[in-house]
Parts: sequence; structure tokens; C-alpha cells
Amino acid sequence: MNLVSSTSLRYFAEVARTGSIRAASEALYVAASAISRQLALLEDSLGAPVIERRQGRGRVKLTAAGELLMRYYKDVSNESRRLHSAIEALQGLRRGHVNFGMPESLVRDLMPRFFSEFSARYPGITYSVQVNGSPTLVDRLLEDELDACFTFGDVNVQGLSVVYTRDLPLLVLVPKGHPLAERKSLRVSDCAEYSVSMLDSSLWAKQHFDEMLAKANVRPRVAVETNSYEFMRNVAGEGMCLTFTTAPLEDPFSQPRAGTYVPLKDPRARPQRFALNVRKGRILPLAVETFLAELRGRLLAIEAHAATARPSAQD
Repeated sequence: MNLVSSTSLRYFAEVARTGSIRAASEALYVAASAISRQLALLEDSLGAPVIERRQGRGRVKLTAAGELLMRYYKDVSNESRRLHSAIEALQGLRRGHVNFGMPESLVRDLMPRFFSEFSARYPGITYSVQVNGSPTLVDRLLEDELDACFTFGDVNVQGLSVVYTRDLPLLVLVPKGHPLAERKSLRVSDCAEYSVSMLDSSLWAKQHFDEMLAKANVRPRVAVETNSYEFMRNVAGEGMCLTFTTAPLEDPFSQPRAGTYVPLKDPRARPQRFALNVRKGRILPLAVETFLAELRGRLLAIEAHAATARPSAQD
């Protein structure tokens, strides 16, 4: 067997990532014919096909040899990053790259502030940030497309190592001046006669909320249905409706939201698990390790602050 060309391997990995030769061509700014030629050379070198040729526009499927080759590519990439990390450690943390993933509900306060402050201390580090639902983020983490990610809820933790975790209690975000705004706590049934915002079926948490309402025998008036936690919180803050949500993960000195967070004291309301994860067994570059260590420290500080102050979002 001949040596595998680094160009052929890179083109193959991009085809596997994007799902087609045409998509890989657009991503790499390389002619599709050139990618096809490199794939042919790669298969000739290995003595086995690496992708299944199929008619139509469906995603390419890797053969058994292709799956092995993709794992080899990821191992080589990880070892390359490990080498760069070791060199960075000798020279001091002057550069590096962090691939990070998070749900949309964290893009408002906590993470922009943290990224900005971390970048000021380590200006040579760059970032790629993906915003998506927790199941998708876990898939990308396990495929080494991400170095680390946040998740909400009961995601499959097989293959993950948890850097930080915390159970977030459910609250009701109540508009200013609402009849429930002055309550110390609420039950699900207290919200029955008021309009609420709800998640749509594209998010796993919808099932969690639906089960909670069904057990309480409550069928609320749904004012708006959305796939955005941010939109749900904002329409509640503007006075449109109530919103079931988790404790706000915001810096203590960030701009508060309009409205009031009232604890949901109800046995049907289960806390949501919040976690910071990496792939189990993966050796992380120094830049990523430093990023995660400081992020974990920030989360612990916010948790300690939350323990001494009732969550509030009043003007």
C-alpha cells in the first residue's frame, strides 16, 4: 500500500463532513473534478473504496474502509493539535484555537462577556462557535468537530466527560405588573388561566414541558410557539405572556431582563441538567484546556452568587 496523500485525505474528510463532492468543492474552493481525482488516487492507494457511489443527490455514505480512514484522519488531526499545544506550552500561551458549541439561550450575556474577557487576556487565541440544540452539539463533539460544548437536559452522556454540571430549577418569567409578579412561588396550576409562550417540537425540551403540563392537567393558552428560548424570554419581558424557563445563567452585573423570575415550586417541574462537556479520552490543546478551566471558574462563581441571591429580572 502506498502512502496516503495529505491532500487526498483532506479532500476525503471534507466530502465526509459536507456529505457530497459538490459541497466539498464549494467549501474548499476546489473543482469537483479535482476532488474526484484525489478520491480515486486515495482509493487506489488503499486498495479499497472509501465512499459508496450512489445516484441522486443524497449524502455520500462511507464504506467500512472509509469509516476507518475517517477515524485515522481525526487521530492525525488531534495529534497535530497536541504537538502544537506542546510547543505553545514551551513558548507560553500565545496562540491557539477553540472550537466551542452552545445552545442559543447562552448567547445573550454570559458567553459574549466571557469570550471578550478571555480574548483580552489571550489575544492570540481564535474561536469557532456553533450555536445549536444540545443533541446536535453532542453529535459534533463526539465527531471531534467541537472541542467542548454546553448542553441542557437529559442528553446521552455516553462518550462524554463532564467538566461542570448543575441542575437548574424551573422558573416562571412573569411580566412587570402581572397579577403573579408579586408571588413568592408558583405551581403549574397557577398559570392555567394565563397565556404562555411554548417551545415548538424541534426542541427536545418541548416534551419535558408538555409532560409537566399534562401531569398538572393544565392546558394553557399558547400565545406564541417558537424554537428560540431567547424569543420566549423576551416576549415575556415585554408583557405578552408567561414563560417557563430555567434560572438565568447571567453574570451578576449583566443587564437584567424586564420582568420577574418566580420559582416554580411544583413536584411536576423537574430541574434541567446544565453541563459543560468534552469527549471522553480526548487530549485537548493547551488553549482549550485554559479556556475550559477559566470558564468552569466563572460558572462556579456565578453559582456561588446565585446561592446568595434570589434570581430576579426586574427593571
